[in-house]
Amino acid sequence: MTTDTTNQQTGPRRLRNPARAQGHPIAAIAGVAGVGTSAAWLALAVVGLVGFGLLTVIVASRVVIPFDQPVLAFARTLDGLPDVWQAFSSSANIPLIVIGVGLVGWLFFTRRRREALIVAVTLIAITAGSEGFKQLVARPRPSGTDPTIPGVVYSYPSGHVLEALTILGIIAIRFWRSRRPLAARVVVWLVVIVWVLLVGLARMAINVHYPSDVLGGLLGAMGVLGVYGWLTRPGRDRQRQRAT
Repeated sequence: MTTDTTNQQTGPRRLRNPARAQGHPIAAIAGVAGVGTSAAWLALAVVGLVGFGLLTVIVASRVVIPFDQPVLAFARTLDGLPDVWQAFSSSANIPLIVIGVGLVGWLFFTRRRREALIVAVTLIAITAGSEGFKQLVARPRPSGTDPTIPGVVYSYPSGHVLEALTILGIIAIRFWRSRRPLAARVVVWLVVIVWVLLVGLARMAINVHYPSDVLGGLLGAMGVLGVYGWLTRPGRDRQRQRAT
């Protein structure tokens, strides 16, 4: 009787966390999923940054981009609502700065300090990088803009689009990783995508960017989000602990 009782008590303990057993199917699936997610983030980073680099070389070489003038001409036909487009354009300026700084502060004070540092460095990098590439490429803005206005002399890439997709994308990634209902997470991503596209359209409608400037901002932000997603991927610390 004693032996049977012992076996009954110890049996469930061995099966309490079966996924931890070496070679268990659940552990294997989790490992593959983790590797797949890491690879996806790295792929996004490579595609975005390489695409941005190639487009930058093309624009800097003053190669005529076939879709620039037709798309810009279409966007300019929408300028009958200047206040609306200006509002969308402005939404990717001061409001985004406030959101970005607020996000860093929230991460820091909720003791997610490593991620707070990553986001802070990311925001500094995209702001400085946007201005740096503008000076490097030195692409004049579309005709009709005022070249005497400080800070808006050059066109490529679109800093508004770059910063909008990066900041809102970080928030959307964090929301996607939460336990909110799937429908809510999808809606957040749809709102971000629509908002960023409207910002890009607004920048063309008010004649301050070419379509390739907007595309450059999108590609750069995709690359940055890939790097952020990889650096903050769930289970990263556990993977490092297993490796050591």
